[in-house]
Amino acid sequence: MASSGSSSISNNDINPSCIYDVFLSFCDKDTSESLASYLYTALTVAGIVVYKDEDKLLNHDQMITSSVLHAIAGSRLSIIVFSKLYAVSTCCRQELEKIMECRRTTCQIVVPVFYDADPSGVFHQEDLLGEASKYLKQRILKKDKLIHEVCNISGFAVHSRNESEDIMKIVDHVTNLLDRTDLFVADHPVGVKSRVQDIIQLLNSQESKSPLLLGVWGMGGIGKTTIAKAAYNKIHHDFEAKSFLPNVREVWEQDNGVVSLQQQLLSDIYKTTKIKIDTVESGKMILQERLRHKRIFLVLDDVNKLDQLNALCGSHGWFGEGSRIIITTRDDDLLGRLKVHYVYRMKEMDSNESLELFSWHAFKQPIPIEGFGELSTDVVKYSRGLPLALQVIGSFLLTRRRKKVWKRVLEKLTKPDDKIQEVLKLIFDNLSDNIKETFLDIACLNLSGMSLDDLLQIFQKDVHFTELGMEELVINGLVNLDSEKRIGMHDLVQLFGREIRQEKSTGMAAGRIYDVFLSFRGNDTRAKFISHLYTALENAGIYVFRDDDEIQRGDQISASLLQAIEQSKISIVVLSRSYADSRWCMLELENIMGNSRTQGMVVVPVFYEIDPSEVRNQSGKFGEDFESLLLRTSVDTLKLSNWKTALAEVGGTAGVVIINSRNESEDIRKIVDHVTNLPDRTDLFVADHPVGVDSRVQDVIQLLNNQESKDPLLLGIWGMGGIGKTTIAKAAYNKIRHDFEAKSFLLNVREVWEQDNGVVSLQQRLLSDIYKTTKIKIETVESGKMILQERLRHKRIFLVLDDVNKVDQLNALCGSHEWFGEGSRIMITTRDDDLLSRLKVDYVYRMKEMDGNESLELFSWHAFKQPIPIEGFGDLSTDVVMYSGGLPIALQVIGSFLLTRRRKKEWKSVLEKLKLIPNDEVLEKLKISFDGLSDDDVKEIFLDIAFFFIGMDQEEVTTILEGCGHFADIGISLLVQKSLVTVDRKNKIGMHDLLRDMGREIVRKKSIEISKEPSRLWRYEDVDSVLSKATRALDVKGLTLKMSRMDSRTYMETKDFEKINKLKFLQLAGVQLEGNYKYLSRDIRWLCWHGFPLKYTPEEFHQEHLVAVDLKYSHLEQVWKKSQLLKELKFLNLSHSHNLKQTPDFSYLPNLEKLILKDCPNLSSVSPNIGNLKKILLINLKDCTGLCELPRSIYKLKSVKTLIVSGCTKIDKLEEDIEQMTSLTILVADKTSVTRVPFAVVRSKSIGFISLCGFEGFARNVFPSIIQSWMSPTNGILPLVQTFAGTSSLEFFDEQDNSFYGLPSFHKDLPNLQRLWFKCKSEAQLNQTLASILDNLHTKSCEELEAMQNTAQSSKFVTSASTHCCSQVPSSSSQNSLTSLFIQIGMNCRVTNTLKENIFQKMPPNGSGLLPGDNYPDWLAFNDNGSSVTFEVPKVDGRSLKTIMCTVYSSSPGDITSEGLKVLLVINCTKNTIQLHKSDALLASFDEEEWQKVVSNTEPGDIVNVTVVFENKFIVKKTTVYLVYDEPNDIKAKPCLESDGNVSNNGLNYALLVQII
Repeated sequence: MASSGSSSISNNDINPSCIYDVFLSFCDKDTSESLASYLYTALTVAGIVVYKDEDKLLNHDQMITSSVLHAIAGSRLSIIVFSKLYAVSTCCRQELEKIMECRRTTCQIVVPVFYDADPSGVFHQEDLLGEASKYLKQRILKKDKLIHEVCNISGFAVHSRNESEDIMKIVDHVTNLLDRTDLFVADHPVGVKSRVQDIIQLLNSQESKSPLLLGVWGMGGIGKTTIAKAAYNKIHHDFEAKSFLPNVREVWEQDNGVVSLQQQLLSDIYKTTKIKIDTVESGKMILQERLRHKRIFLVLDDVNKLDQLNALCGSHGWFGEGSRIIITTRDDDLLGRLKVHYVYRMKEMDSNESLELFSWHAFKQPIPIEGFGELSTDVVKYSRGLPLALQVIGSFLLTRRRKKVWKRVLEKLTKPDDKIQEVLKLIFDNLSDNIKETFLDIACLNLSGMSLDDLLQIFQKDVHFTELGMEELVINGLVNLDSEKRIGMHDLVQLFGREIRQEKSTGMAAGRIYDVFLSFRGNDTRAKFISHLYTALENAGIYVFRDDDEIQRGDQISASLLQAIEQSKISIVVLSRSYADSRWCMLELENIMGNSRTQGMVVVPVFYEIDPSEVRNQSGKFGEDFESLLLRTSVDTLKLSNWKTALAEVGGTAGVVIINSRNESEDIRKIVDHVTNLPDRTDLFVADHPVGVDSRVQDVIQLLNNQESKDPLLLGIWGMGGIGKTTIAKAAYNKIRHDFEAKSFLLNVREVWEQDNGVVSLQQRLLSDIYKTTKIKIETVESGKMILQERLRHKRIFLVLDDVNKVDQLNALCGSHEWFGEGSRIMITTRDDDLLSRLKVDYVYRMKEMDGNESLELFSWHAFKQPIPIEGFGDLSTDVVMYSGGLPIALQVIGSFLLTRRRKKEWKSVLEKLKLIPNDEVLEKLKISFDGLSDDDVKEIFLDIAFFFIGMDQEEVTTILEGCGHFADIGISLLVQKSLVTVDRKNKIGMHDLLRDMGREIVRKKSIEISKEPSRLWRYEDVDSVLSKATRALDVKGLTLKMSRMDSRTYMETKDFEKINKLKFLQLAGVQLEGNYKYLSRDIRWLCWHGFPLKYTPEEFHQEHLVAVDLKYSHLEQVWKKSQLLKELKFLNLSHSHNLKQTPDFSYLPNLEKLILKDCPNLSSVSPNIGNLKKILLINLKDCTGLCELPRSIYKLKSVKTLIVSGCTKIDKLEEDIEQMTSLTILVADKTSVTRVPFAVVRSKSIGFISLCGFEGFARNVFPSIIQSWMSPTNGILPLVQTFAGTSSLEFFDEQDNSFYGLPSFHKDLPNLQRLWFKCKSEAQLNQTLASILDNLHTKSCEELEAMQNTAQSSKFVTSASTHCCSQVPSSSSQNSLTSLFIQIGMNCRVTNTLKENIFQKMPPNGSGLLPGDNYPDWLAFNDNGSSVTFEVPKVDGRSLKTIMCTVYSSSPGDITSEGLKVLLVINCTKNTIQLHKSDALLASFDEEEWQKVVSNTEPGDIVNVTVVFENKFIVKKTTVYLVYDEPNDIKAKPCLESDGNVSNNGLNYALLVQII
């Protein structure tokens, strides 16, 4: 058996050099308008190429032309229509003589058709001679033998009364006669026959008439296609119709490949191209309807997707009775899903077959030559019966006859995993550079099937393409030549070549550089049409390839032109009258139509001054020119057939017809519109199952659209390997690229960058994508930067740089924002966050793992080919999802691996293995980031974290690693940037589970490579094996052994640890060591031993280098029975040590930074020498319920940032000395017996978070409530307020420029101040300032700061206003009755007078006490119980705020104005300002400048709090505030003024009415 090396066709029965299928001989005088024309049409529709002489009438029955004789000789079959006048025609007699000559010499098939003539009459020449002249009779009778010969051939009698049915029979008969085209199988079909018999036996095993589906399954290169071809040749004649669709997988991936396969199948079965398939779904419907009417034989070769089967052979019901379908595939699951009847599993060749096949290729005989038998056997063993490997290796060794060379080749062939690729790589690497390029051109330019002579002419200017090079490729088995020197190449070899070219390319998927390839004949179109069409296309933004060297064209097309066709999306073929007279044009058309069939190129024909039928049938003037070309040039049979097929196809394609046009510009516009509206088929492939993609793409697009300005926007997509960055970038690119002038997607920048000249190739690719040209050449990286910087800024582009890992890449491809035009968008995917910062991207989209539902769906698609798990596999699927941690690559790879495994036991085994040894494919994807770490120190840090420190505090880990000599601060930062490590909001280090497993696998593999123990141990089996078997000191850096709580305690000997004396990290849980602790390493930096079993730490345990000790859940009663000086110890965690009775002697821990003693209930006191810890940052005594008090020395610790004593239920007091803890930021003391917050806490300049006495939150939010609690009337904490005397010489105090802690500077002057205006820098400072003012004044108010807790954000509106004030404090009172106070600050006018009158009428004691409400838009009212009102300053259209009035109600004796009111506070919570007005200041007048400052601070949208502060004996009942607005503009010109003269056109008045009880 051998692999097929070519798809050539061999014909054993007919002339292989035929141009036409049928030559039609007839007499034009009595058949041209009837039978001949109808028969010609029916044959053509059936896909048969017919030669019909259209010029007989013009020849007037003269001698036939040489072209007719040539056509007869070049036809496979001749149909002779014997009509009554046939014999009297000179032309017909000559045609008959030539036909019968070809029948005798070349076995041409002859089919006689007797048209209204009796065959017996023809035999006796009665009908033929009845009307012939005597001379003609004698002439004919000399040909008796010829006539007799024709009449002895079975034919058809046609009568005019039933002509159409007779014609149908003729066409069916001719079709069957012509259909003898066996597929090429193999040069040496070793082992094929027996396997074909097995296949045929399976196909015939079904007795019923139902269709039968057979799968042929096996690995690549094992010969599936070869066997399918041989079986097809053997039995296809037994069916009504048949079709062999080769390379389904490859064609499927091409543009419009699905529809082209459906169309090909339909054409093969029904022998017509008139039934058109437009879409995949319509194709399914047509095939389902049409195929079931015939008994067909169908072969689908190399199927790899279920969708292919659904589109081409949906189910058994698609096919007629007795049909047989063969499907070759490498995927057994596809056959199961289609429910085929049988699966033939391809077996490797046995040793005898393998040796024979190898010998044919290596020695050109069926057995090895003398002396090479053993070496040949070695090759056979290596190949393991794989035909392609035997063929390729044999061909490679054909010319090598030295045993030493053979042995060297065999030594290289060592890897068993991918034999074909390995063998091909070996052969390719041994080729010279020129021959390598030749091979890659053939593989990538679709040159299979082309003759060697044409190929050599095409590439005659390319030095790398030579005949000797071609011979070497044939010798090496990479290329083969058939009997007519046509080139063939195995599909796996072609795939290998394309992959190499892809690797050498710029990283883009095989892209199309040009939008349109323009094919034309310059002689009759250039001047008046082509140039205008070209310009119109260019103006429409369509990038056109036009061959400007058309005048210098010769007989062969150039290689560059072939490449241009390959790189174009659309071809416009301008078919003018002399187009077919040019060999160059025909070669162009052949390649264009071939590309259309195989690559999905869209072809738009323009019929310029010719009818499409002339092109389709090669008739008329167009046909004459084509015949002229054939007469003057040498064209082989295959080439001529290709040309005719191309002309027929392009002539039958819908296009634009321009004949006798009066408006060519309008015609050109139609062509341009048509091309512009063609569907864009260049979307990037995203994913087979894009689960979760849409939502993430929407997020990305939202960020891209987030910028309102026209500036370019740069967006980074950042995340770990395998998380789907490229997938999201591709989907976003497909979604919005149409919105830009130009676009480019540079895939795999990291990978391409490392290739030879990769930098320049990326720059060149970017330039080509944006400007659609390859004429601008980039020579160096620096010149590329200059060119890109200059060119890119002129267009609005969309650029994606995928997988960037170096800043140099960004510098070379997208230097800065200034490189790009207005509105451009640039996306960069990377694993390195730092790169994005350096480029100063506008936004970073941080990729998140898939959630549980998304993960389960994606996994299910790959594992079950449906969105949910199949029954019984739900729990196991969930386990896989949890293991994968939402990483798409892991879900996809593991799901695909489990696809064909349906036993739960097997799934469980796979999961267990994955937990120990990660999947290689996933591992390699993740390892890219690790391998990209250039610093070995950073790699070591990553491995340490993977083994020991996940979930720990970053600061602690950094300190431990630095204690081991690592540069941990920088290292962890780099790992975060590279997406290998995360740090959460709680400063905990995290790592994806699969990255953790990758780190463990790296250590395991490295130990195997160097044949040493692992540098880090984490499994009990490894620990036990290494420690028990070691006979020398081991180089182990860390050991972690955490036993399950369900297991019994594990015991180990300390003596075993003597062998790992370099140990730096020791982590134990559920383990007990027995023996002397002196054997433990002296170098241990980190000791983590949960459940430490001893009461004291052994004295012999050397701990002098310890940096961190974590002995949670220990049995310790005392840490050290005899204290040791531990200078390097910085972290001590003894939490949950329920037996611990006392803290250590802190004088021996001079550098301790964190002390954590949570849940130590027997701890009754803290050593007073804790005050000696000068570097302590954290003290956590949470839930130490036996602790009664803190030592006073603890308050002297100026370094402590966090103090936690929550849950210490016996602690009832925090000392005022806490103010000395100047670094204290966090104080947590809830669930204690402390009943009041010390003044020192609020005075503290450092505390940012507090949890104490029921108050919890950030200080800026909590302190106002604490202050309010002090001021409660029932609290009794503060003394009575003293009356201020005198007036202030300093009326206005501005602290705007003072520091946060500058408040004490005005305390001494505050009793003398009448007015204070304080501008704070933050909300926190605002709270601090209020607390200090109230504390200093010792005033009391019920609710003056109540509303501060609901402050809003500062308004961004700024309004200027000039103010002038008139202040009044009139009062109305009655002994032992409700007392009210009215305060107004601001300007009087008509509205204020009206409001005041209403208020005074209703104020006690004369009024009802029910104050006026809102009277929009003149005034708005706000009220609240108590002495404080908070409101948002509204905006009233067309009016400005003029006055604020306030009323206060109380039930108190005496004059509250003269005695009770002390301070009015106006607090702008939005602007963080405080206005303080004492009672005397409210009576005084303000000048305009002073009030301007007050008014300018109040704007619409501001949150304002107005508070009145009284002496202790007054209790405020209710406060109401009125906002008074000015009159409309037409009234404002005549303001109403109070008689006191304090007037301002834009004044602001504060007026308050306070009700006191």
